[in-house]
Amino acid sequence: MLKIATKFAPHPAGFETAWQAGFRFAEFWLNGDWLQRVDDIIHQAKQYPLRYVPHLPNKHVQEITIQQTVQLYQQLDCQALVLHQPMMDLWGHELRAQCPGIRLAVENHILNEKEFWHWAESNPGLNLDVEHLWMFTLKDAPLARLEKTLVRFLENHSGRLNHVHLPGYVPGYEEHRPMYCSRELMFLVWDLLEQHAYAGFVVSEVDSAYQTPQDLRMDLLLFERWWTSRAAAGIQK
Repeated sequence: MLKIATKFAPHPAGFETAWQAGFRFAEFWLNGDWLQRVDDIIHQAKQYPLRYVPHLPNKHVQEITIQQTVQLYQQLDCQALVLHQPMMDLWGHELRAQCPGIRLAVENHILNEKEFWHWAESNPGLNLDVEHLWMFTLKDAPLARLEKTLVRFLENHSGRLNHVHLPGYVPGYEEHRPMYCSRELMFLVWDLLEQHAYAGFVVSEVDSAYQTPQDLRMDLLLFERWWTSRAAAGIQK
């Protein structure tokens, strides 16, 4: 079963808000400053019975950054490590050398269609960002075209799909809104992921303004509604 997750900076309020809203899976983003206190982050994270995925910093990565990230990944028994392509190109070999078996999840970003398929084919593990695919790659094409692209992607690359970013995107609106802002997209993507037996994180990657107990809980309620409807359909069959 796929796992709905939230994303936040690893400070005490972020953990507490996620937990109180009802999330049991979380991604947190990192930078050099956060990683200077990696022991504190690990201690804080262990106070909550959550499963985690960290996001490697997107810039200013050094050898010590890799060491600290691997420490966090191992001590929290993380499900995957998200990173962008430039960091994969520079540090992917070192990450795998320091942590054999690490489940890397390289994120698609501002790619045209040719670049998107190259990303999907060339990386050992993938983080599919559906918002980036729809906005940047397909340039806000009709939902039917996004569905066709997702079907092709999952049919060919679901075996290396380790993580998913799924904000509630609607063409013409701002990025990183809650899942409940785009229900049709959520139900489509969740259906497709379930059909391909995806069991990783699906992250409601929202801006800090939406990281409130009410907004986060509404995302979970939407997922529960979808899951209940799927379960009912299965019983009827």
